[in-house]
Formats: sequence, structure tokens, C-alpha cells
Amino acid sequence: MASFTAPRDIARVYIIDIPYAADKLYDYFVPSELKDTVFEGSLVSVPFGASNRRMNAVVWELSDKSEYDSVKPVFSASSEEPLLDESQRLLCEFLKSYTLCTIGEAVRTVVPSATFTKISEVVEATEKDYDVSRGKLSEKSLAVLSFVKANSPVSVSKLKAQFGDDISKYLLPLIKNSLITRKSEIKDASKGQTELYVSLAVSCEDAIDAAYGAPGAVKLRSPMQCEVLKALSDCGEMTLKELSAKTGCAKVHISALEKKGLVKTREETLFRNPYKCAPAKKENIVLSEEQTEAFKKLESLYSSPEPKAALLFGVTGSGKTSVIKKLIDRVREDGKGVIMLVPEIALTPQAVSVFCGYYGESVSVLHSGLSNGERYDAWRRIRDGLSDIVIGTRSAVFAPLKNIGLIVIDEEQEHTYKSDSNPKYSAHDVARFRCGKENAMMLLASATPSLATYYKASSGKYALVEMTKRYGGATLPKVKICDMRRESAAGNVSPLGLELITSLNETLEKQRQAIVFLNRRGYNSSVACVSCGESVKCPNCSVSMTFHTVRSIGLESDEDFAKRRQNAGYLICHYCGHKEKVPTKCPSCGKEHFRYMGYGTQMVEEEIKRLIPSASVSRMDMDTTSTKFSHSEILDSFRSGKANVLLGMQMVAKGHDFPNVTLVGVLGADSSLYLDDYRAAERTFSMLTQVIGRAGRKGGEEGVAIVQTLNPDSDVIRYAAVQDYKAFYAKEIRFRKNLVFPPFCDLVVFTLSSSDEALLSASAVKLTEMIKALLANKYTDIKLQAFGPFENPIYKIQNVCRMRLVIKCRLTKRFREMASEILTEYGKMAAKKVSLSIDFNPNSL
Repeated sequence: MASFTAPRDIARVYIIDIPYAADKLYDYFVPSELKDTVFEGSLVSVPFGASNRRMNAVVWELSDKSEYDSVKPVFSASSEEPLLDESQRLLCEFLKSYTLCTIGEAVRTVVPSATFTKISEVVEATEKDYDVSRGKLSEKSLAVLSFVKANSPVSVSKLKAQFGDDISKYLLPLIKNSLITRKSEIKDASKGQTELYVSLAVSCEDAIDAAYGAPGAVKLRSPMQCEVLKALSDCGEMTLKELSAKTGCAKVHISALEKKGLVKTREETLFRNPYKCAPAKKENIVLSEEQTEAFKKLESLYSSPEPKAALLFGVTGSGKTSVIKKLIDRVREDGKGVIMLVPEIALTPQAVSVFCGYYGESVSVLHSGLSNGERYDAWRRIRDGLSDIVIGTRSAVFAPLKNIGLIVIDEEQEHTYKSDSNPKYSAHDVARFRCGKENAMMLLASATPSLATYYKASSGKYALVEMTKRYGGATLPKVKICDMRRESAAGNVSPLGLELITSLNETLEKQRQAIVFLNRRGYNSSVACVSCGESVKCPNCSVSMTFHTVRSIGLESDEDFAKRRQNAGYLICHYCGHKEKVPTKCPSCGKEHFRYMGYGTQMVEEEIKRLIPSASVSRMDMDTTSTKFSHSEILDSFRSGKANVLLGMQMVAKGHDFPNVTLVGVLGADSSLYLDDYRAAERTFSMLTQVIGRAGRKGGEEGVAIVQTLNPDSDVIRYAAVQDYKAFYAKEIRFRKNLVFPPFCDLVVFTLSSSDEALLSASAVKLTEMIKALLANKYTDIKLQAFGPFENPIYKIQNVCRMRLVIKCRLTKRFREMASEILTEYGKMAAKKVSLSIDFNPNSL
């Protein structure tokens, strides 16, 4: 503890890793030796709790007084500059209030993980022996002691993995008996990479004289120092790596020459960037009459002094990207920065290619597929003002860009712009907040905007800018809806219909390309017992596992087919990743015969290759895109013509521009219509419109889309076939209004999770009673409709069971206050074996 008298001696901090119920400002004393390194926004290390555990914290404000008589001192500061500036701290406060996350969770979202000091807890055994006969330790504590002695020192995280999350209660008696010690190990935050440059500090003549031992010259002790001077005399400045490669020198030789005054060194920051941008090529963007009109409307809106939002609503292939580039040029003329969001990592390479080719080194890229170092370096380039254009997925909306003029959200309807983990933010909300603070413009772009966005645009909250024609004379593709019920009745059991097979053959004969879309991965959707009908389920989750293959199965033409198929692959759970061989007997009834049902991208790939020998297929799904830059490699292969059929899931359906694609095939077009979600129709329409729009984007080339379905009379499919968004919107918005679904209300989901089902059920009842009591006594002004509690659609994932309460309401500040109180109070009273999370307007119900 310490007293304080000097001004701004008190650092009011938020602890980074702390539960929501304890997330508040804490006061710490700043020692005199740290005064020059502790600022508002600094990352510091502080003692926390009764055990004075060392923890990371962010200084939120500095003060000259505290309400407490004495406070603990700050241990250390991690850098000589703030981690967060004022605007970023405001952004963290917005996330906390808007999503009910902790400030620590917000900070970890806003800045890269490489900026944090790593503090790990380590346990070591002492030399003291324990007298077992005294019998004070439990068997579990003795087991922990034995493990620590055998592995000392050992991290607490490793002990948790070995003995469970409640390891602390077994460590405490060991610490009290002085049998072990617990301490913190600290690894400093990343400072980035630097390159050492070496050059002569004297003239070339003096350097040569020293190298050859001329009379009166500086004497050198080693031949290696002579070689260094000779190399520098020939080449001028070189990096240490280059010098070492040429002469074999080490840093010690450079240091010796530097002390003699013969060379000088400088360090230059290196920025790791996997997206090497060539010098900018400012080609002239030629806009059509319709594009020009759209640009003028957006430019006029941008020029207004207040915050603004617009929807650029254009059919697929209408040239929205060219309009956006023109607008970015206009924004940069004012010296302002731009953030451009894309929904998928798969779309990042195309966006980078388009914008890097035009803007060169002014572009930085941010997405989760980058390494920690690459992400940190991109973040530093943006923060230091070396980039004024940021391209990336959802998290790029937090880029530390100064003086923002424009935030673009491309394919704005995509669910990937909403986070499913804390903070459960929407990129739209964050963009709206940042544009509001900067008087900037938020531009949403889509051929199939979300109903919520189009509702705001049609009601005047957002400006609506429309583009109804394809660029360059290209026409919308001709769509054929194929009734797969007839194919099945005629005996065709292949996932590919006869119409699609014929069209694929014709397309490839013309040296054109095709995209085949199917939103299911794997080979078969499930494997079920012929006798009892039960599918083989994951042991950790309440879902059926999917059959994946590792090699071709071949045709069902011999007696060994069943055994060959069983041994050709494995079952995998798409939720927890559990993998196992197909059982020889049914886990439910013990019978031996199975039925393989449904089909996925693996089976379709095999079918295309079997039925169309000229097809060279690139499959793009989660199984083929797990490695870094795999998305780019697959798309580049297809774009260059090495493959003539691109088969994949949603990542092939949107945003891509392949001029040589004249055919699109959609398998199982109606499968997503039957999901238990009020947005099923909206998402199906968007997906179909987007994938159909990949065909015939080159002027003069007619595109064809073949849509296979078991429900050819669906209005959703028919509207998508003719790209009639407005007709679809008119019907769907009436449905939403009649049943009071968004955008006519907000949805809030309270989710309880536990591995103890009895405790989970009791906690769900307790939560319901708490909400009723708050509404009756404190929040009487809030009107809502509650449903549940009931089990989640997928009740168990990774052996954790989940129940939920769904609420229809309006997300006012008052409701968020109530939700925050529930989260805080429930966190205090609930057992540690039950967790509560709250999601506002979640991705799915």
C-alpha cells in the first residue's frame, strides 16, 4: 500500500481478464519511476485480489485523488506509448454498453493480441517434504503435488488441463503447507520486427586505408572487420543480413567497428505483409451513365457535414465496385481514410487485388487468417498513418485509422458481419458508431440487402441509391428451374440432374467455365441404421455425424462396395470436430447394415468427374481451405483456367467476378428454406440471387443458371430466378410485420450453459423468476414478450448442454440496463458450473 500527494498519482484502470460482474474501474498508485511511462490508454501490470496476482490492465484515466485511503502500486508499464487513444477507449466503452461484454474483451477485440504482455501462472515444488501420516491433504491435492514434483516448474494452465478447471482449490492447501510456490512469469508484448542497416561513418578512402592497414589509419583487430569495410566501400549501406551473407560477419564485428567510429548503424521497422502491393496503377475508371448517376448521389451525400448512411443497391454485375472506387478517390482527396469490409476471407484476395492494384502501398489488410505478427504489423502501419485504406473482414472495422471519411460494408446482408462470441457485436453497429463520431459516411452495398437495411432505406433513415443494369451490356443469366422429384421418379439417384449434366458438357466443350454450388460439405449427410433408423451421432454433441472420404469410393458394382465405402472415410462432427471410423455395428441396436443418406461436396466432386471426363474440378469448402492462402490458390487456379469447374459452398456464391463463367448449377436450392429460423426465406433468396449472378458477367456472353429443387413452386426460388428483390421484399416484410419479427422488433436470447443438466434446468427457472421480478418491481416501463426457457435447437455441444430464453422487445438503453443487471447479478449468485450469455439480435434462433 502507498500514500500519494502529487497530482495525477492515481491510475484508474480496467483489468483485462475479469468476469463481467467485477468489471469496473480500480484505483492504483503510480510510483515515481513509472510517471513517464504511464498514460491514459497505457497497458500496465498490476497486483489484483487478495493474493496480489499480477494481471494486465489498461489505464482509463489519471487522477489526483482516490476515494480509498490507500491503494496498491502499479507494477510496471509495458511500453512508452499508449495502447489505446481516446477514440479507441470510447469504442471499447461503446462495445461494453452495446453488447454487454467486459472492457477487457472489448480491448482484446480492438487491438491485436501481440500487443499484450503475456502473464502466465507457474507452480514450483519446494524442498519441503510432506508427512502423509498427518492426513491433512486430499487425495486430489496429493496427486497434484506428485505431478508438480515430477514436472516442476509447471504452468497452471497445464494443471487445469490435467486435473480440471477447479485446480485452485487443490493448490491452496499445498501453498499453505509451503509444499509449492506460485508465481507469475512475464513475457513482454511484441515490439515488432526491425532490420539493422550498416553504413560507413568515414569516407571510402579512409575505410579502404583501415581495411588494408595503411600507415596512420585506424588499426583493426580482425580480418573480418577488414572484409566488412571493403564490402561497405563497394556497396554503400547494407543490412546486417546482407553483410553477413557476403562476408560471414556477425553483429559483434559491427559493434567493434562502430566503437572505432568507422561505421554507423540504424534500425528500421519491418512490416510483415503477405499481401505485397505493387506500385499503384491509376487507370481511368470509366463509368456508365447509371454508375455516374449513382456516384453523383453518393458524392453529394458524402459532402454533407453531418454523419450519413447510404445503401448502394445494384443487381449482380452492375459495377458497384467501380462506383465505390470513385467514391474512395473523392474521400482521399480530402485527406481522409477508408475502411472496406468484405464478408469472407475468400473474398479478401479479390478485393486486395482490385484495390492494391489501384492504390498500391496505401492499402493494409486485416483478417483472422493472418498470423499474429502479420496482423500486428498491419495494425501498426494503420496506427502510424502509413496506410489510409483498410480492407478486411468483420474485425477490420476496429482498424486504428485516423480521420475516417468512409466505411464500406460490401455484401452487407451476410451473417458473418455479426460476431457469435464476446463481444457479440455487429459490424454495422460499430461502423455506424464510428461514422457518427467522425462525421463520416457508412455505405452499405448489396444486390440482396438484408430486409432490415432495405426497410431503413425505403423509410428514409438511409439514403437509397439504385443500379438496375449490368455493366458493359451484360445481361442477367437465363434461369432454368429443374424439378428433381421427376428425376428421382425416373430413377436418377445422382445429385446431378440430366439438365445440369448436359449443360456442363456443352459449357466445357465451348472452353467456358462453370460454378456448381452446394451448401453441404462431406460425402454423405448422415449414416443411419437400416434396422432401427437411428443415425450415428456424435458422443459429445446432440447431432448426427457427417461421412467424409479420404479417397474415391467408386461405383456400387460389386460385393465389396459396402466394405470399401466403410473403409474409404470417417465420420466427423461439424460442431466439435470429433472423428471416428464408421462402426461395424449400430450403436443403438447392434445390427450391421447402414444406409448412407444425403450428399455433400465430396460426393458431387466425384460424380462430376465420373460423368464428365473433361471436367477439372476445384472444390472449395472448409475441408480444402484450412491452410493459409488456400482460398487464393483455389480461386487463382480457377481464374487462370487450370480448373474449369469450381465446386463449393457459400464462399463461391458471392462477390467473385469470373468473366469466363457462363454456367452456374445450384444443388438442393430449397434445403435452407426449411430451417427453423424466421430469416430462412431471406437467406435462401440472397444465396440463390448471388450465386446465379456469377454467370454471364461478360458482355456478349449469355449466362445460364440451372437451379435444382424439390420445391419448384416456391415463391422465394422464383423471385430469385428473375432477381426480383422488390417483389420478394414486399411479401416478406408483410410476413415480418404481421408476426412482429425484426425489423419491427428486436430479439434477445439469454443462453444458459452447463455440463450438469439438473443444475442447468434449475438455473433456467431462477433466471426466469429474476426477469419477472425486475419487470414487476424496477423496470415496469419495459414491454416485452418472453418465450421459454427451452432447450437450444442443438441441445448439447462438446458435452455442454444449453437452454435459452427468447425475448421480443425494443433494444432501448433502459432494456440494456436491465440486461446488464441480470448478467451482473446472475454472475454473482449462480454456481460456477453454469454460465449465462446474452446476445442481441443473434445470427440464428
